[in-house]
Amino acid sequence: MRIAVDLRSAFHLISIVLQGVGLAFLLPGGVALYYGEPVLPWMGGLAVTVGLGTAIRAITRDSRELTMREGFFVVGVSWLAIALVGSLPYVVISQLGFVDALFESMSGFTTTGATVLTDIEGQTRALLLWRSLSQWLGGMGIIVLAVAILPRLGIGGRQLMEAESPGPEVERLFPHIRQTARALWQVYLGLTAAEIVALSVAGLSLYEAVTHAFTTVATGGFSPNARSIEGYSGTVQWIILVFILLGGSNFALLYRGFRSPARMPHFLWNDREWRFFMGVFAAFAALLALSISALHPTVTEAIRHGAFQTASIMTTTGYASTDFNAWDSTAKLLLLALMFIGASAGSTSGSVKVVRTLLIFKMVAREIRRILHPKVVIPLRLGDRVVSETALRGVLVFAVIYVTLFAVGCILLMLDVERAGLANGETLPVLDAVSAVAASIGNVGPAFGVFGPMNSYAPLPETSKLLLTTLMWIGRLEIFPIIVLLTKSYWKGT
Repeated sequence: MRIAVDLRSAFHLISIVLQGVGLAFLLPGGVALYYGEPVLPWMGGLAVTVGLGTAIRAITRDSRELTMREGFFVVGVSWLAIALVGSLPYVVISQLGFVDALFESMSGFTTTGATVLTDIEGQTRALLLWRSLSQWLGGMGIIVLAVAILPRLGIGGRQLMEAESPGPEVERLFPHIRQTARALWQVYLGLTAAEIVALSVAGLSLYEAVTHAFTTVATGGFSPNARSIEGYSGTVQWIILVFILLGGSNFALLYRGFRSPARMPHFLWNDREWRFFMGVFAAFAALLALSISALHPTVTEAIRHGAFQTASIMTTTGYASTDFNAWDSTAKLLLLALMFIGASAGSTSGSVKVVRTLLIFKMVAREIRRILHPKVVIPLRLGDRVVSETALRGVLVFAVIYVTLFAVGCILLMLDVERAGLANGETLPVLDAVSAVAASIGNVGPAFGVFGPMNSYAPLPETSKLLLTTLMWIGRLEIFPIIVLLTKSYWKGT
């Protein structure tokens, strides 16, 4: 049977991505050298990753014809390959087993933020920087970075970006997709630099400012502190909150705003999705603050924690300003609901995205009107734009598949834990399992109970960790690219 996918060309592009990721080992290697930590693991990781990429590149071919089929393959396999090579430092330095190292690495590159490390502050500074750097690279997307800086990917770059970029669609800022990718990365770099400066001014060391900026703008949530950002001042938490919301905003929208700062409020307020995003954030923040008001000494503190955790969970960042595991069931249910909403399309966040949620609400309202007025033609609008029926069908299919995967994941996790048990001997409550699956497929990270923000996923059996690792991968690529790879018609070309 003839395969319809040009695997030699696809693997050639994957080899380029691997070579680029290999060079990323230089940054933690430099930090290790500065702090007197072992440098050899980082140089070894660089050699292995670049060497593997070079070897694959040598036996494949460069093709200037890239179809969507190859785009799906490159993206799906690249994220697996990146997670595999990214797990090397965890094996060598932290002495983690293969499954744990893969879990930690996939959680980093998919910006999930779940961890199996039980002694975070006992790790080397270089390794903790690698955790943050992996999230920063995965935030905007390594493939988008490759499209931005490699001219050879300019042709066919649209297929890569559409297969990889989070959100229902890729908004083109320029005629050439490579220019669009560069513009988005300019915003990403600018936000990262601005947060580093802001956090440094607020009193954080350069190391702390960099590691937190990397994982804030990427909406990832890894912190070099075992208790996330709980120990920082209210000022630091407010700064991080602002950049969490920026990371959860549409980067194309931010680019237009930064190009015309005086018109930034106009761009934001006229964007229907952004207004809905801010409206949901404000409503949930108020509800959370009210729910937890009795747990905090002042109203100001309750408002801060309510707003922070709303932004953190809704944007799938996963930072914790306090241990929300101690909150009551009402607050936890609010956080669980936020795990399914997500932030803006075209942002670094995961989950369903607010634009899909908004469109689903609009479709429900339209169907109610159709029941009352069967003959009326009612186009569905998002702002000034009429949304096509094809796009609406895609939203519904995505939502159905997302919920189905979530339900299947919950069942499999409960069955597996019942079979193998937790390493700490505890039982797994249903809410803990449900939140763990929601946090994995939505790339949120921390969940409730044993998987709370101040705990880890270490007690899970290895098979359960592999299940959640797979859900992180599928969730980061927004399901469809992986489903496409598993169909016969994809490989046969029918």
